[in-house]
Amino acid sequence: MRARLFANLNWLFADRLLRLVGGLIVGVWIARYLGPEQFGMLNYALAFVALFGAVAKLGIDQVVVRDLSNAPEKQGAILGTIFALKLVAGMIAMILVIPAAFAAQHGDWSFVVLVAVVAAGMIFNALDAYDLYYQAHVLSRYVVYARSASFMLLSAVRVALILGEYPLVYFAAAATLEIALGGLVMVWIYRRKHATEQKWHFHRETMVSLLKDGWPLIVSSALIVIHTRIDQVMIGQMLGNAEVGVYSAAIRLSESWLFVPLIIVQTVMPYLMKLRETNPVYYQARLLQLYSLMFWLGALAAGATILFGEFFVVLLFGEEYRAAYMPLVLTIWTGIFISQAVARGVWMVGENMQGYRLANNLVAVPLNIVLNWVLIPAYGVVGASMSSLISIGVSTWLLPFLFKPMRESNKQMLLSINPKYLLAGVR
Repeated sequence: MRARLFANLNWLFADRLLRLVGGLIVGVWIARYLGPEQFGMLNYALAFVALFGAVAKLGIDQVVVRDLSNAPEKQGAILGTIFALKLVAGMIAMILVIPAAFAAQHGDWSFVVLVAVVAAGMIFNALDAYDLYYQAHVLSRYVVYARSASFMLLSAVRVALILGEYPLVYFAAAATLEIALGGLVMVWIYRRKHATEQKWHFHRETMVSLLKDGWPLIVSSALIVIHTRIDQVMIGQMLGNAEVGVYSAAIRLSESWLFVPLIIVQTVMPYLMKLRETNPVYYQARLLQLYSLMFWLGALAAGATILFGEFFVVLLFGEEYRAAYMPLVLTIWTGIFISQAVARGVWMVGENMQGYRLANNLVAVPLNIVLNWVLIPAYGVVGASMSSLISIGVSTWLLPFLFKPMRESNKQMLLSINPKYLLAGVR
């Protein structure tokens, strides 16, 4: 099992490394080609759609993986049901986002068209069901095949768009096509490799069970996306597209390394779920070690950014984006809190405590919005970074102490700052 986990981790890491390097190269090229104003408008549209896509994604993936791991005999019903739920949610979100964009920008049709093109990708969220099948079976190499092929092809398309000096809307279309192609290739692989698996079908009782266990995760995941994207929307509303472009450059760099904790947690989750049932003491020790790993990965990334961040901002994005350095220095520290929160998600799903995550975010998101409202007019994009750092830090390390069932887990997260828990083996 351990060898399989590491093989899975290697596949996911290779995919994310390809996306990190390729995405930075092509993304930086796009930012330079478009300039802060148009690059900001593109990211404003992406952030705006993400607010609706947060619901369309139906953030119950961890619940689905848990159920697939614990009840493989129900696989066909689980996968068929989550596919149908994601498809309907994506269609509803796509319909709602267009009039919202029209209202937000007072009838600016160029923005509405951009949002409509990006929003079309939400329909293909349903194909994430195939990804969940591979996560549960620790076979992520097939997901890597599909998404890497899509990424490389659409990266080449983006380069062609730059060289051909195509307008902004084509870059929005490329983002949608990448999602669609990656999902469709996954379907093709599944049909060829796993055609003998259980037939997928919608099952009403399964839907009720998934939504009953997962509705706090759905709302909580939506709140998390709002937490991470509302700053770009508010900057666009208050300051303009150029400032969104500068801030987006900082966000792109600060988020570029977060694939590492996400891959680690995604890979070890099935293992930890089984360990929880067979050896609870070993399970708790491994969780503490995971929390410690998340903290020190974040601290390493933050330290490197303080030392070399400004140099890389100018080198990659150009002098027009130099102002992105200070937002980058602040937002990079959020990686510690995000990484540990992702790791704690394993424990919360295992203990079926998704409701506390929801309660936590119900406080943190309004806090972030209020801070943005106050700090963006006063400090510009630096104020938005300050808002994110404060609200994410408070939601990860302080608010859980308000809930008794969360306190022990929160103490473990703070205790894990001690590097001995990262380096120590489990006896």
